[in-house]
Amino acid sequence: MSFKRLPKALRNAGISKIERVLSRGSVTDLVAISDGDWHEACWRYNAVKSLASEPGRLGRRVKAIAKSFGVAERTVRRWLAVYRRNPDIVALLPRQKGQRLGSRRLRPDSERLLGEVIDVWAARAEGLPVSWIVEECRRRARSRHLVPPSRRAVEARLRDRGLDSLARQRFVDRPDPAVTLTPRTRQALAIVQIDHTLVDIMVVDEVLRESMGRPWITVAFDIATRIVLGFVLRLDPPSATSVGLVLAMACLPKHQWLKDRHLDVEWSPFGLPKMIHVDNGKEFHSLALTRGCERYGISLEYRPPGRPQFGAHIERYLGTLMRRIHGLPGTTFSNPTERGKYRSEARATMTMAELERWLVLEIAGRYHQRVHSGVHAIPAQLWAKSVRRKSPLPVTDPERFVLDFLPADTRRVGRNGFQINRIRYWDPVLARLFPPSARVLVRHDPRDLSRVFVPSPTNAEYLTIPYADLRRPPITLAELDRARTQLSAKGHAQPSEDLIFATTETQRRIERDAARRSRRARRNLARQPERSKQPAPPKQERAVNYNIRVVPYSGEEW
Repeated sequence: MSFKRLPKALRNAGISKIERVLSRGSVTDLVAISDGDWHEACWRYNAVKSLASEPGRLGRRVKAIAKSFGVAERTVRRWLAVYRRNPDIVALLPRQKGQRLGSRRLRPDSERLLGEVIDVWAARAEGLPVSWIVEECRRRARSRHLVPPSRRAVEARLRDRGLDSLARQRFVDRPDPAVTLTPRTRQALAIVQIDHTLVDIMVVDEVLRESMGRPWITVAFDIATRIVLGFVLRLDPPSATSVGLVLAMACLPKHQWLKDRHLDVEWSPFGLPKMIHVDNGKEFHSLALTRGCERYGISLEYRPPGRPQFGAHIERYLGTLMRRIHGLPGTTFSNPTERGKYRSEARATMTMAELERWLVLEIAGRYHQRVHSGVHAIPAQLWAKSVRRKSPLPVTDPERFVLDFLPADTRRVGRNGFQINRIRYWDPVLARLFPPSARVLVRHDPRDLSRVFVPSPTNAEYLTIPYADLRRPPITLAELDRARTQLSAKGHAQPSEDLIFATTETQRRIERDAARRSRRARRNLARQPERSKQPAPPKQERAVNYNIRVVPYSGEEW
């Protein structure tokens, strides 16, 4: 995926124009918007959308909307003009007053103290309340003679990190048992269910063809047509990244994706769903997912607790898919009793890539073309008939759509860029677009940390920011966490970037050597980014000594 360095509006602009754009304080990312502003923008959006969609004279309707909002009619007409230029919820956000969005008033030492306590709080497995952070900050502040941060400051930092969404669950009321417990619709993309399951098969690595264990699959399923809109196969347990990836595959065309895997099969269904129906797993409660769904007009609904019948459609399909997989070599079947004396690991032959290609042929080439007993029709024909009546809504900006569902962190930009997980990122464009000490929201792909994505100040596109040291190899978030855990056990409370990458390279070398004996080592090796799976050639050049004074070459005068 290619990303432009500068937004179109600023590519040929001077510093004065950039400063004018920055002075307006435009919102740069969805997760930076407060809940109050977001709800206000949604109300404005729905009001002017109904105003623009109904023909006729606007005077009486404009007056009614202005009265309900408590604003002047001129304001409502200005909202309507903004909607017609850019029909997006973000365009109708309330104008920011006072200090710039994302700026903080805490002193640097208090900010550092609060960050340390939040890191400890997030790492604890006991699920401590937010009040624990406030009390711990007060205790540490007294010993350091600092002013402790307030409860509001703590909550603001949690919102920046997206951690507050873990405790915020939107459950619907328990329905009457007499009422039907399964969602029903006849319109394609009206309700799409997403769920995960552990695949009943052992996969092998690409090189040694030794078992790596069972992968996870995440599936997006349209309940009206019984069409599978997309799936993601990963060795990592379900996470917000898995949900974002399967949602991107479900909403975007799959022609290039199939071509990259050398598959000649028709799999055309795609489009923005009206509602996504999920269970109450924490991966479905991330702030990036909820805000992304709201921006693209997708309703995110959760199953009532203790009511698994609400997910009957996708649960039944996953059971059907697993029964088909039970016929492949290396299957684990559904339980040990059914498996009997079958040696799953010894008979495993399929790699992750081969299993992914088999799943595409099973879904698009077989399942979509056979009569479904639940609807007594062929899913592919049901989809074609449904989209002829009403075409699905396309995604206008696929690149932005994918990135809008990735995890996000807030960082302050300095002269040397910014740090995430002890790794520094820098690019010359940061100094040109952002003032010193500006706070930005950084999105990262846990599968490859060699680059991160920062929204441009115009909110038009994302900027790609690489490592500050381009010699570093790509690593995953799981590798980074393992390296930091190992260094922490050795007494390195705050390991340097050099130490982290050196430890990661040592771990990779050990995993390559142990891959013949250990399944865990083979799984870790398979999770590495594609560009880093091959061992790096030995470096011949000498290390650079930055303490020596630089002597410039003699130049010519023209």
